[in-house]
Amino acid sequence: MTAPVTEHWITVQGLELLVEDQGTGPVVLLAHGMWCDAGMFAALVRELSRDHRVLVPDLRGHGRSTVPDRQWQIADLAADLGAILDALSVPKVLLAGFSMGGMAAAEFALRYPGRLTGLAFMGTSAASEEWLRIAEIRALARLIKLAGRPKFLGHEAARTTFSPAFRRDHPEEVARWVHTVHAMSRTALIHALNAVGSRPSLLERLEGLEVPTVILTGKADKVMSPKWSQAMARRLPRARLAAWEGAGHAIPMERPVEVAAWLRGLERGRFPGDG
Repeated sequence: MTAPVTEHWITVQGLELLVEDQGTGPVVLLAHGMWCDAGMFAALVRELSRDHRVLVPDLRGHGRSTVPDRQWQIADLAADLGAILDALSVPKVLLAGFSMGGMAAAEFALRYPGRLTGLAFMGTSAASEEWLRIAEIRALARLIKLAGRPKFLGHEAARTTFSPAFRRDHPEEVARWVHTVHAMSRTALIHALNAVGSRPSLLERLEGLEVPTVILTGKADKVMSPKWSQAMARRLPRARLAAWEGAGHAIPMERPVEVAAWLRGLERGRFPGDG
């Protein structure tokens, strides 16, 4: 039986942020990626909410949450996550971030390590962007600013985000992803691009982070190379790394049951494949 969903509207720095709240038990907070919304985690939430309370916000500028007037940064997302936990009176949480949400999770972990029972990075990086990728991001942001959202944008995002097998077997989820991108305003698209493209590297600072961590990646990720997951794993003293053959960037959507098992492993200290 699926647990009912409660919606909270939380005011943070004058912004209205939507948070979906489902299930009971230890609290998991899921942070979505750029140009996504809470709905990307639907399959993962169904799995986790059987024995967890799962909180999933639409991050600022995304989904039904407010689009800020000013440019924001990844650090603002980390502050928003803290404010959400405060508003819901949640002292500690297992925080799992995908892509842009993983970047925010790294910032949150460095700011508030005492508020974490565990940490999960999914298809993400704690490094700054490489120069070629920065140039691509800036060019796309300029194009959107001058000409509006290109018609190809959602479909191209889906092509690079999902593995060929997932696109073939789950066309309805891919279509929803494309619709989510197309529903975003020009300002929202540009702000998210700029925030991701301008983020500082946090890699070197991870070495002092003692939070139990899992790092999950798809070996066929075309957006965030698995090398960045490996770079985090080398620096985090209590990290476990898992990589799935044939999986693309959107690992929480492509492997929800396996991801849930690894998140539960953080609580139990025992992971899939352990003898």
